[in-house]
Amino acid sequence: MTAHALGNTAILAFEGRQIDPETASRLGVYTGKSVTDADGNNSVVPDQNGNIVVFPFLDGGVSVNEKYRAPGKRFWQLKDGKKTFWNADALDDPALHDGSQRLIITEGELDALTAIDCGFPLTVSVPDGAPPVPKGKEPEELDDTPPEEDANGKFEFVYNNRHRIKQIKHFVLAVDNDGPGQRLAAELVRRIGSARCFFVRYPEGCKDLNDVLMKFGVDAVTLCLNTAKPYPVKGLYRLSDYPEIGDPITYTTGWPDLDEYVKLWLGSLVVITGIPGHGKSTWTMNLCVNLARMHGWTTCVASFEIPTVPALRAKLRKAITQTAPDKWYRDLIDEADGFIQKHFVFIDDDPSGDNEDDLTLEWLLERAADAVTRDGIKVLLIDPWNEVEHARPRNESETQYVNRALRQIRRFASRYNVLAIVVAHPTKSVGAEGSSRTPTLYDIEGSAAWYNKPDHGIVIDVPDPNNNETVVFIRKARFAWTGRKGDVTLAYEPSTETYHSLHGQIPLWKAMQEQA
Repeated sequence: MTAHALGNTAILAFEGRQIDPETASRLGVYTGKSVTDADGNNSVVPDQNGNIVVFPFLDGGVSVNEKYRAPGKRFWQLKDGKKTFWNADALDDPALHDGSQRLIITEGELDALTAIDCGFPLTVSVPDGAPPVPKGKEPEELDDTPPEEDANGKFEFVYNNRHRIKQIKHFVLAVDNDGPGQRLAAELVRRIGSARCFFVRYPEGCKDLNDVLMKFGVDAVTLCLNTAKPYPVKGLYRLSDYPEIGDPITYTTGWPDLDEYVKLWLGSLVVITGIPGHGKSTWTMNLCVNLARMHGWTTCVASFEIPTVPALRAKLRKAITQTAPDKWYRDLIDEADGFIQKHFVFIDDDPSGDNEDDLTLEWLLERAADAVTRDGIKVLLIDPWNEVEHARPRNESETQYVNRALRQIRRFASRYNVLAIVVAHPTKSVGAEGSSRTPTLYDIEGSAAWYNKPDHGIVIDVPDPNNNETVVFIRKARFAWTGRKGDVTLAYEPSTETYHSLHGQIPLWKAMQEQA
């Protein structure tokens, strides 16, 4: 009996899938069995007579993880194994770096073996398959990738290989033709960039590459991969060039009273303003907490006006616990901090005090791009705009700069499918000398672009400081399907710095908790 060899069970299984067992064996696949040691710990050891197929994850020729497939389509992986692509050493092939070959990414090892067996050796598989479609939802209704399946789970392998991925010119996404597969493709495109990605079309009745092989043969697999179409990037296109992405999806803010006026969508830019002291930052932070509760979104906060600890942390704790600080107890604080740890990341000066970078918009967006890759963020919050170091060339007017800067943020939001929120102060003249005028987007210092560029423009105002009410003015909604102009008054609770319906309507996130 040979160690790390394929046994008859595995050989018959691969032949049943029309995959040459020699191809699998050459890539290190072997047969094993489950054993239990004296301490009751389970592990898998090589055994030709075993019924477990072992897929080793080789990186630099060294096994860094193993995936196990047992009868009944049971899968698990080596405890504490590294998250990386299966067949990861293919990432280092020079043909991928000069663009003469494309890297093929599949959803599972069997599809990767199918492509390799059909003459495409530069093929890898994601380690954990595709994120599942939540029960009761169709693919086009999906909100986002759940946090527990994001960068530190389902997509950690992308971050771990980010330096290798940057060197590769082109990718073919040959994932399953179903809801989870579409979701996987969308997340890979979001992290890799659409300019480098191609998508495949399978024959009618086929959902993956192995399906194509078994029903139509090697030539059909070859045709699928060789005729992969690029994702649209720039220029002019025919309708057939576009992958199916479904109708635009909008999301609630979590305040039912606002749903008629503000329907948020990923890839958009929101500008929020208001007189200092009227709560625009507090309202925006409550919004981000709502988005985390309602949709599982992670927010990347760039707030250079107040320190993250303790000031921003305290504001988030209030929004999360909905209780005043004098009623906080240890478990409540721990629960709030756990929520912050899970749903918020921060762009800031180095907490150690070793600050060498200028906190420019370009630097900020580079860090935000890293947060997309590492943490799978869905929201970027810049608050406030005037605290960003604006490196404006001498020959560029402030108006030109603001236009260019907002274009950069919109481009970032569109490229990474992120909701970008910018909080900006109005000019000092608004509210000066006791004036009670509610500001507009045109009152933000710098340019009329503050009205022209965003998809949503929101003004937060407190008409009467003696009355605990805040008015949310929706000054702009770019598309009819994203809302309309109007205003909504919310009750404000000073002790918790939170906002609620004037009509006693239960917050949507709380209603969801009660239903669960």
